[in-house]
Amino acid sequence: MTLPHHAILVNPSLLGFEYGMLDDFQDEIARITGAALVEIPQQGDFRNLGRKFPIGTRYAGLRRFLRSRSFSVSADVLWAVMMGPENWMLDLYRDWDRKVGFKILYLFDTMERQIPAIRKVLKSCKWDLTITSFSGAVPHLEEETQRKWHCVAQGVKLDRFRPAGENVRMIDFCSYGRRLGRIHASLKRFCEQAGLHYDYTTAAGLRPDTTPQEHYTLYAWHLKHAIFNLCWPVELTTPGRVQSFSPITCRWFEAAAAGNVIVGKAPRDTGFAELFGPDAIVDMNPELSDVDLQTVWQKLWDARCALLEAVRQRYRVYSAEWSWEARVRRMLNLAGVEETAGQLQIVNSGHIG
Repeated sequence: MTLPHHAILVNPSLLGFEYGMLDDFQDEIARITGAALVEIPQQGDFRNLGRKFPIGTRYAGLRRFLRSRSFSVSADVLWAVMMGPENWMLDLYRDWDRKVGFKILYLFDTMERQIPAIRKVLKSCKWDLTITSFSGAVPHLEEETQRKWHCVAQGVKLDRFRPAGENVRMIDFCSYGRRLGRIHASLKRFCEQAGLHYDYTTAAGLRPDTTPQEHYTLYAWHLKHAIFNLCWPVELTTPGRVQSFSPITCRWFEAAAAGNVIVGKAPRDTGFAELFGPDAIVDMNPELSDVDLQTVWQKLWDARCALLEAVRQRYRVYSAEWSWEARVRRMLNLAGVEETAGQLQIVNSGHIG
């Protein structure tokens, strides 16, 4: 048996706190496999043009004019982890994978509207293992691409989101990212009248001189110092973004790992209860009148101690399955690599040769 050499493709041009999650995933792959982080070279003065003409858009054809150099990676196992197919850049380089053995592609976002871009990524090289983070996306991916897809759910770095003690949770309610306007306004009024703190997203953009890890670390600090976290499924806050399934996105793992009492609506994905346990979400009807909503907020606040205790118990039972470590080991198993005596070894030569 041989010990495979692993490498992870890293796109240094990605900015924004959502890429902090991607960085954590890549760091965990590197920790477990000993993989080298291989930065995709930026094309001099053209370094941002690949992002301006993303795959899957009407301007993607202009990318062919940016091929100005070769780039080579050497690895037995190559990991390519992308937030979405639009992040793919190696169509801008020639013969980059000639020294690569087994290639793993992991896509966080695989919505129906992304199928044209996903096809472009699939055609760019021979992928041995293709993985989506959404179980509900597997049927349309397999139908549209005519290849096998696996699902490995999203996750978190547990140490980053480790819950703070109950006595230092100074954020009473929070809501980050997507939200429902009427619910947000109602909760804001309740907190103002009750003298409670409601923390929510106020900025549309991010400072370009701040790294994804800095953004993500600050975001994690807010979550683990909050009691209640309002979370809603994608199809409820952004109708049309997804059509045939209800994705389990990163915010559910982050809120659970931070020990928040999650309020809202859970995704309809049948795997949600398996990942988080029954009654993991305090289910809320977003159609309630404002009078009824004010009653809901008060009842939640009065029951916060009991709800936090239930969250702590759920954390003890389920949190190990929320980690990126569990996700990496699942992917290694799919690739035919096992850990023996502390070393990763090829156990299925039909997978990796």
